[in-house]
Amino acid sequence: MIDVAIDKIPRRKAWQQVANQLQKLIVSGHWAKGERLPGEVELAKQFGVSRSTLREALRALSSAGLVQIRHGEGSFVWYPEVDNYLNSLMPQLLIEREDVLAIMEARSMVEVQTARLAAERATPGEVDKLASLLGRMEASVHDRRQFAQYDHAFHKQIAVATHNNVIIKIYEAIEVFLVSQQLQIVDYSDAIERGVNDHKAIFSAIASGDQRKAADVMHKHMLQTYQAIMENRRAQQAT
Repeated sequence: MIDVAIDKIPRRKAWQQVANQLQKLIVSGHWAKGERLPGEVELAKQFGVSRSTLREALRALSSAGLVQIRHGEGSFVWYPEVDNYLNSLMPQLLIEREDVLAIMEARSMVEVQTARLAAERATPGEVDKLASLLGRMEASVHDRRQFAQYDHAFHKQIAVATHNNVIIKIYEAIEVFLVSQQLQIVDYSDAIERGVNDHKAIFSAIASGDQRKAADVMHKHMLQTYQAIMENRRAQQAT
């Protein structure tokens, strides 16, 4: 028996909603890794859905690496590998336009700490790579597509410089989103100039090993990026 509140599920796309609720319970630690989930009959009754709907939800969680289905034994909680979980999560987030700002908020939190760690851990070789990418950004100010690609590569290299595999995987998981957003932002005439100045400040802080400054300038850059996305959304809605 699940001793937490579970919402009754409407029929439309019921399996997805069941999967979402089960995912939240698993990620929150309601069940321990390796623990057997309640039986199909009990779960279906609590969710107010058919057993076939429940099975479809369990299959989806199995594909995401959250559940192991053992025939004749039941379904067991199984925490996923970082790659598998992020790769299954991000496409779901990117489907809805409303999630764009949510992703930006999450990105801002990650990027600020990423800059701080990079300032602490970056090797001379990694600093050289950042310098090279910054130079390429400056050289491509008249080609917005190329500029956006180097902008993205610069941020990814900062993630690499943290030497934290989870941070790197998070960044890789949202790569498609980042490139598409950067292409839209640099449509504005002053965006590229601001971008170059911001990245110079970020590079300087990381290269000098100033963790606090790296976090501060990255926070400022993320705030400006967020504002640019909002401006872009308002412009699109006005047309």
